[in-house]
Amino acid sequence: MNPQITPEILAALEQHPVGPIRLDGETPSGPVYLMRLDDIASLQELVDDRIREKLAEADADMAAGHVEELDIGDIKRRGRDRWDQNNAS
Repeated sequence: MNPQITPEILAALEQHPVGPIRLDGETPSGPVYLMRLDDIASLQELVDDRIREKLAEADADMAAGHVEELDIGDIKRRGRDRWDQNNAS
């Protein structure tokens, strides 16, 4: 199946020349975004910048002694709680 670009999608692309565009409506798995192939590199760069920023923050926290004992049980509990919240009907 090769979906066609509708006039509405074309207008959205013209109004938003860079970056992903959220389409109206939802699918069972969540929202749908439209993105140009050329924008993928820019988006990856933004993600990489965000990761570098968070790693720098983590390094600063460790250097300042802001560390805690690793509690695997607590991590699992919080993960299960988050899973239950996301999958509650």
